[in-house]
Formats: sequence, structure tokens, C-alpha cells
Amino acid sequence: MKKTALLAIAIATILTASVGFAAPQTDYSAGKTSVDLTWRNADNYVEDNLGSTGYGIKGNWDWGITTGLGNNFAFQYAGFNAKSADKVYSAGDVENFELKTQEFNVLYKLDNNISAYAGLVKIKGISNSNYYGNASDSKNELQFGLVGSTKIADKTTAYAQVGIASDFTNWKVGLSQEIAPNLELNLDYRRTQGKNLNLYGYNVDATAKGLGLGITYKF
Repeated sequence: MKKTALLAIAIATILTASVGFAAPQTDYSAGKTSVDLTWRNADNYVEDNLGSTGYGIKGNWDWGITTGLGNNFAFQYAGFNAKSADKVYSAGDVENFELKTQEFNVLYKLDNNISAYAGLVKIKGISNSNYYGNASDSKNELQFGLVGSTKIADKTTAYAQVGIASDFTNWKVGLSQEIAPNLELNLDYRRTQGKNLNLYGYNVDATAKGLGLGITYKF
């Protein structure tokens, strides 16, 4: 938790200094909307009291929609399904792991570059094994975060986001390039972690991280 707090403070400091990053959508006028779709090569691994298990990289989708409500408020829904590649053990067991998240956030614009948000995050870990069977655990938590952006060229924006809950951390940094009116190409790196998920009687911390390439459409 100390590392997470330090990360949040560091990113917040960068954002406040206006040399770092901020949100792709900064117009929270009523009805203003952006839709994000990203293909991400996610590297999944879990940690428990026996150590760490890596499952390998597999491409997955994550997505989101943000709609302005007016008066500097906006609503955001975001989803991420990070399913690993199959891991084959010497005994013939084949296993994969999936970390799913859904976020329902209310954002408030602090200035033209920085927004704060609070909302509900739904976290689910799923382990599928042809030997042990399937196991899953889920939890709902209240999260808080910061998101911001800054122009680094006429059509290029740098951005970052960090969200924290008691058993959840999520951060992302990236670049957005306008390629047509209302259409942007995004390249980012994301790390998402759900903690204390109970699978097969063990508490595990599940992590998905990797590069993503996506598009944002604004209207």
C-alpha cells in the first residue's frame, strides 16, 4: 500500500506541475462523449504465499465511454478482460487466468488538465484448470483517482491515470495522436492489480500489465 500511495503522489505531483499528463477528454459539457477501444497485450501473473506464477502474454480488449454531465462533471464506464495464454505444466495440467474489471466513475474537472474521480470498481479473478477445475472470486470496492492530460504538440497529447481502492490499483500512461477530426490513435502502458482474491483456498494478488494500441472517437 505504501508503494501505491507513493505512486499516486508522484503522478499527482507531475500532473499538478503541468509537465506530465492528463485525460483525453477534457470537455465535460452535457452530452459530450468519447468512446475508447484498445487492443492490449496483457502479461498476467498471480502471487500467493507459495510464490509467483506467470501465465504469459495474450491480446485482449479493454474499452470505455465517458459522457459529460455539465457543471464540470462527467460519468465514465470502463471495462477490462485480461485473459492469459494457456500455461502447460509438466504433469499435463493446462491452466489459464483471467482478471476482469468494471469501473463506474464520476469525474470532476479540477482545471483544464486535471480531473479527480470516485466510483465503484468490480474485480473478478478466474482460474481455469483441466486438473483442478474452475475457481473464481469477485469483490466490489470504492475507488478514488486522478486523470489528466497535456498537449505536447499541436495534435499530440500525453496523459496519465491512477486509481486506488483497498484491494485494487490501476495506472496508465500514454500518448494520443489526432488522426482525423474527432478521431485519435492511442498508445499506452497499463498495469492493473486485484488483491486478496480467494482461489482454491488461497489469497492471491492478480496482475495484468502491458502495452495497448487503441482508438478514441469523440462526438
